[in-house]
Amino acid sequence: MKPHSSIYASTACLGGAQPLTDRLRLYRELGMEAVELGDKVTIEGACTSQLLGPGPYLLHNYFPPPPEPFVLNLASVDARIRERSMALVRRALSLSAALGAPLYSVHAGFVTDPTLAFIFPKPDRPDAGQEALRRFVESIRGLLPFAERAGVRLLVENNVCERHNMGTLLLQTTDEFQEFFGMIASPFLGILVDTGHLNVSAATYGFNRMEFIAVLAPYIGAFHLHDNDGSADQHRPVEEGSWITGVLRTPALQSLPWIMEAKFPNGEALLAQRRFLETL
Repeated sequence: MKPHSSIYASTACLGGAQPLTDRLRLYRELGMEAVELGDKVTIEGACTSQLLGPGPYLLHNYFPPPPEPFVLNLASVDARIRERSMALVRRALSLSAALGAPLYSVHAGFVTDPTLAFIFPKPDRPDAGQEALRRFVESIRGLLPFAERAGVRLLVENNVCERHNMGTLLLQTTDEFQEFFGMIASPFLGILVDTGHLNVSAATYGFNRMEFIAVLAPYIGAFHLHDNDGSADQHRPVEEGSWITGVLRTPALQSLPWIMEAKFPNGEALLAQRRFLETL
């Protein structure tokens, strides 16, 4: 279950939606074989290991996308949404196993179900957060045996919280993740640390982002890499001088997959980011 140590490029790094095969062809022309399959790609028909060709690959959250769009939420109060979410995760774990991927990552749950435009209603009761956490833990417990049989580690991505979304999301802070891992103990469960999300949530809630990394380091299985000014999830590239470079220079974290998820104007800029990360 040792993770692949490559630097991956997310399919979400470039522009608008593009057919998956075209996005993969472009990445291969740039010399980037390691790809995280996630957002900003369209697929016609079934997504199989034969369609994708050589990797290595990682799968992230809402991939492969279902024919009928919905917002994946493993903490949903709506049992139908929760079951659709679990079914999508099970399919992703199966495809991950077929591709030989060591891990699959999914977003932490939401207290309230957002619209397709990701607008979150405010909770209508004071215990909504704890009830959502209970549902999320129940969903993860139901998925872990499937992950174990597939031999794929299940990573939960930390949510990004701007001030207007406070109270609508799960698993943003150090304390929340400590509570979560206190409720479920499994070597097949871990964290995908999204550095952009962490920067915004740390500014919103006033906690220390480096303490988050230090305390939760035993659970970290991979990184989504992008930066911002702390006010919003801006998906900027990582540059020298960023706090993120200090994290990535930590020897214990250098064997983990690093996944580029910043937005780039073209393939050359994406390639330049990978070259910079290689210097770290």
